[in-house]
Amino acid sequence: MNAKLLIVAAAAVAVPEGALAQRTAENLVTQSADAFGKTIGNEKIGLYSTEDVRGFNPIDAGNMRIEGLYFDHVERVPTRLVEGSTVRVGVAAQGFSFPAPTGIVDYDLTLYRGKFEASGMIERGPYGGAAGNVELKVPISGDDFGLAGGVGFREQVRPEGGKNSYRTVGITAAWQPYQGALLAAFAGAFTNDDDEAHVTFFPAGEVLPPRVQRGVFLGQEWADKKSQTVTGGVIGKFPLQNWLLEGGLFTFSARNLTNFADLLRGVTADGKATNRILIYDPGSETQSLSGEGRLTRIWQAGDMQHRLVLSARGRIKDRLFGGTQRIDLGPSSAVLPDFRDAPALLDQVKDKDNVRQMSFGAAYGFKWLNHGSIDLSVSRAQYRKNIRFADAALASVLTRDRPMLVTATGTLNLSARLTAYGGFVRGLEEALVAPDIATNRSEAPPAIRTRQTDFGLRYAITPKMSLVAGLFSVQKPYFNLDPSLRYRQLGQVDNRGLEISLAGSIRPGLSLVAGALLLDPRIAGEAVEARLIGVRPVGVVRTRAIANLDWRFANGTSPWSVDLAFEALSSRVANARNTLSAPPRQNVNLGTRYRFKVDGHPVLFRAQAMNLFNDYGWQVSSSGGFTYSNGRTFMAQFVMDL
Repeated sequence: MNAKLLIVAAAAVAVPEGALAQRTAENLVTQSADAFGKTIGNEKIGLYSTEDVRGFNPIDAGNMRIEGLYFDHVERVPTRLVEGSTVRVGVAAQGFSFPAPTGIVDYDLTLYRGKFEASGMIERGPYGGAAGNVELKVPISGDDFGLAGGVGFREQVRPEGGKNSYRTVGITAAWQPYQGALLAAFAGAFTNDDDEAHVTFFPAGEVLPPRVQRGVFLGQEWADKKSQTVTGGVIGKFPLQNWLLEGGLFTFSARNLTNFADLLRGVTADGKATNRILIYDPGSETQSLSGEGRLTRIWQAGDMQHRLVLSARGRIKDRLFGGTQRIDLGPSSAVLPDFRDAPALLDQVKDKDNVRQMSFGAAYGFKWLNHGSIDLSVSRAQYRKNIRFADAALASVLTRDRPMLVTATGTLNLSARLTAYGGFVRGLEEALVAPDIATNRSEAPPAIRTRQTDFGLRYAITPKMSLVAGLFSVQKPYFNLDPSLRYRQLGQVDNRGLEISLAGSIRPGLSLVAGALLLDPRIAGEAVEARLIGVRPVGVVRTRAIANLDWRFANGTSPWSVDLAFEALSSRVANARNTLSAPPRQNVNLGTRYRFKVDGHPVLFRAQAMNLFNDYGWQVSSSGGFTYSNGRTFMAQFVMDL
């Protein structure tokens, strides 16, 4: 019995839900179990994303997993390596042995699964761009050993004008020597070329920027970004009698050969800018080595299933940052192109940032059949960060921390359909790096201690439709710009909120993913008491509502289907003193799919109109920078499986 439990547990992680579908069968609405967030390829759905969960960024917090194993995320993961990702928060995070505040983003690795597969995609992208990819899953030795991978490109026409080129490649070798076991190695790369810096507007006083004509390139042609990302790793999962041994070791390297920020400060309602500043940042680089080893025992005693987990995880991260050239172009325009000659760009000497972190933990959990579950964990983190400045007159900065992190989560089945869940989680996370406009741009604060409490209910309306409603509170130190534009801790922030998810099949062929987030973020501390800043954090959306419908005609048997996506975002605070707000905005996408065969091979044609009603709105960064929302555009795809 124990061995069977371990094999089932290993296989559940090695073969994620929905991962066996080929590309023509992918559909985010029909494959989402809740509205909290899911991605497949370049598409995403849900209240949350890999960059925004409950008002925070889980990537920057370090809450990332590949196949359930910890890894230190540096930059975008090459899309040819992963099939997608899932945001695990609230009830979706139950059962994780070591949960994290802000939730967890878990990537599904692209793996060979016992048979030959091939697919290709060509796309007429938004605003007239083009994209394509080819993916293969090839047996090397029967059903047990094979390769998966592919190549892709995107020639993007950007919504703010200008163009850039993406290239991605990835390959994974996977061996399944016996049932439930997996040994996989992967490597991939992602490049971005000729990506001119888009303009960010910083308003003068308490007036919104003017309505800028979308699609007009307002940047500088010589201010382009060229970046390279390389990642690789090894994953192993082996059931051994009454134990499950898992481990992963990952490398991640991101390098900006050139990078610019284009900032228009003092933008008035008539489109004038008092000052235009470009920041040249060549040669910034981040390298990381991270991983986790985990030993699990699962055993059954009557109707109780027990799980004991021992874990060791760690990371080594080295970063080159700072050493930027400030290019002051003087007064400029926010509404008309203002091209300037390229200045002399100088080599820069970078500062160095080194992080060493280890965490050792133990977790115990049990599931009581038809009654509920409890998961407890304790871990000791050892954190060390050393910043060495290129300027010899500046002393290096060394920080250490050794917190004890305790978590407790659980579920209680109140009836056959109704389940309560909740938990308390403490974490040690990275803080956001200083934004472009900061005087200490790109400087990263030491790790911060965070905590989260949540409680909610899940109700199975039908076997295929579930409703989740939960309350949460996430508390973290608050870092942002002070009046002198220095990025530092200004207090503590508590993001309290209500999240609602409704997802599932309404009837054969008709699926729904809908949700709402009501967030009440508040800052407390000396900066608020001194009235240097307001109580609301800048750029946080307080209310978000989404609804996604997918209707495949003839009870799900027709080759035709239509899909509708709606999103509504509230106004949001746009400056530190809380005296300026960006207005609310809405977005509607409408699409269709048609499925057919060519020589027996499945083919999918997909078309979509995005921002159907051409709604105009503003996005606001946490530092108060404005960029306009994307205009109406169209996309068409052909996907073929072999």
